Amino acid sequence: MKSILFFSLFSLSVGFPLAQFAKKNDGPKLYKVGFKSIITKDSSRIYKSQTSVTNRFHFRPLEIDLWYPAAISRSGQLIRYGELIDMLQERSNRFQNDTVYNNLTAGLVQYFCSNLNIKDTAKLTLLNTCSYRNADKADGKFPLIVYMCSYNGMGYENVNLFEWLASHGYIVASITSVGKYPGNMSTRPEDLMEQVYDGAYTIKYLKASNNTDSTETGMIGYSWGGLAALILAMNTPKMSAVLSLDGSEMHYYGESKEEDEDFDSVRNAAFSRSSLINFPYTYLESGFKEADTKPDSIFNILPSLNAQKQYIRFLKYTHEDFSCLPSLVTQIAERKDRTPKSYGQINEFALNYFDKYLKNKGDGLATQLSAIFSRQIGDSAYPAINRVEKNRDLIIKGIVDDKKNNEPIAYVNVGIPGKNTGTVTQLNGRFMIHIDQGLENDSLKISMVGYLSLTLPISNLLKKNTNTILLTQKMADLDAVTVTAKVLKTKIMGNTTTSRFVSVGLPLKFLGSETGIKIRLGRKRMLLKSFSFTISDNRMDTSVFRLNIYDFKNGLPFENVLHQNILVPIGKQTGTYKVNLTGYKLILKNDILVSLEWIEGSPSPKGSVIFLSAGFLNSATWHRLTSQAEWKKFNGIGVGFNVEVQGLAN
Repeated sequence: MKSILFFSLFSLSVGFPLAQFAKKNDGPKLYKVGFKSIITKDSSRIYKSQTSVTNRFHFRPLEIDLWYPAAISRSGQLIRYGELIDMLQERSNRFQNDTVYNNLTAGLVQYFCSNLNIKDTAKLTLLNTCSYRNADKADGKFPLIVYMCSYNGMGYENVNLFEWLASHGYIVASITSVGKYPGNMSTRPEDLMEQVYDGAYTIKYLKASNNTDSTETGMIGYSWGGLAALILAMNTPKMSAVLSLDGSEMHYYGESKEEDEDFDSVRNAAFSRSSLINFPYTYLESGFKEADTKPDSIFNILPSLNAQKQYIRFLKYTHEDFSCLPSLVTQIAERKDRTPKSYGQINEFALNYFDKYLKNKGDGLATQLSAIFSRQIGDSAYPAINRVEKNRDLIIKGIVDDKKNNEPIAYVNVGIPGKNTGTVTQLNGRFMIHIDQGLENDSLKISMVGYLSLTLPISNLLKKNTNTILLTQKMADLDAVTVTAKVLKTKIMGNTTTSRFVSVGLPLKFLGSETGIKIRLGRKRMLLKSFSFTISDNRMDTSVFRLNIYDFKNGLPFENVLHQNILVPIGKQTGTYKVNLTGYKLILKNDILVSLEWIEGSPSPKGSVIFLSAGFLNSATWHRLTSQAEWKKFNGIGVGFNVEVQGLAN
């Protein structure tokens, strides 16, 4: 198992509000909440190929996290949130034997606290849940709800929802997102189906339990788990109802070519049988799907369904609002209102939804739906693409030449500053860039290390079929390296991780896409001797990156301080790369941003993405989508870039 984070998909959302349940005088009977983790295996599926039946990895291992109505028990102890996080490290080690993870829990805790601005990590790990470990089961039979976790997710991402449902008389089984051996989840159909099969086994396993109502089964899926939940439900007889929390079965094309192709494979295989969907199905969606990138198209299965269906778009909710993440801060602060209104709305909807379809109690759902629409919390309008037609008048073509010798310049950055519209010139200096309508009065910036930058009005460039742009070389005075009799020590600065567990996915969609971290050199001058990074997974046949180094101004990356290109060609291989910098005589101080920029390459059949090793306990990662675009900072996780430096005599 490994945790992969994409820049444009940064999605690792966990947490819960942990509100204590109290019985109202006129409310329903509420139960204590029990929790246990069931460790088993599915002997009908091979997990690690080419092993004997005696090998512990031969058959598919399963670990089912179960929340259930419980009786008051002396043996039951409240579990803490840190214990739930620690389960990921324990499970990661049990699901494979190639790597031993010792600091994963500490890294995850630091990552969550950094993103949620929680200064004291102990307050997170020591936070009590409402779940009693191994508590006695309450008497009676209860409907089963199977929850499919998000991409590489576990039950801690939505534990308060589970507690809420269990306290109202439901058994909730959380299915961790685990792919093929060694458990690494991906968007590939074969990995997705492993989670689906895990869910199918779980239903069969729990139906034999003496306190599970075998006649009623519901499904919940969050994010990538929504797609898995819908596929599982389509293949489960007598499914009672499915609820998708911003699930990936509503697919927005254009973010990642690889993910688009993987989704199409699933869509063609599974959704061609959409007639199998004869159960009530509801999709709840967030309202910020098109904030950064305009999708090419949207796949929406709902309009084609003849079953009972409901779609609600919560315009002011983010993707994380469908998890417990925003609730951690309010819980740790011990505020009276311990559950954010958005998350409370989702929990209440889930309860009302399953009360109607699993317990035949329909009043609560109708009342809540009426309030959602009347108070304009949400609407039922399906998302639509606002297409911006690209026509010949809004295409800029050009060639960038050296003014002195009229030779074409390769890898020049061309784009609109601060906008996600840009590219890089080809080896022959040529470029073509599409300009969205409404940007005609903006300007195009053309920049290249070793040359003076140009900023040209787009309106003027649109008037010509092909623009010839001349760049002037700039003279640079390089600092002299001071040679002393005393040998000064070298040291490594930055993020030295080579982890294959924690990775940052760099989708290579636009030339000029760039990723880096800040390195604090200090006040004394440093000679940069080498630059290193590690590729944990490579889905490109060939690619060329450019090493860039920027100074900072007003807290943001500002100007590239290099005077010539430093190219980093990469083939299909993975592993650690080391770039020798001694010949460039780079003498710097203070804060710098060290980045890799994609300037050339061809994708493999596996897709257009490279995964860079990263660490939870390191500096934030900076990223921009294409040339001249706005830099964005992602706290809590740092891509594994580091430099070897040597101090210089003043």
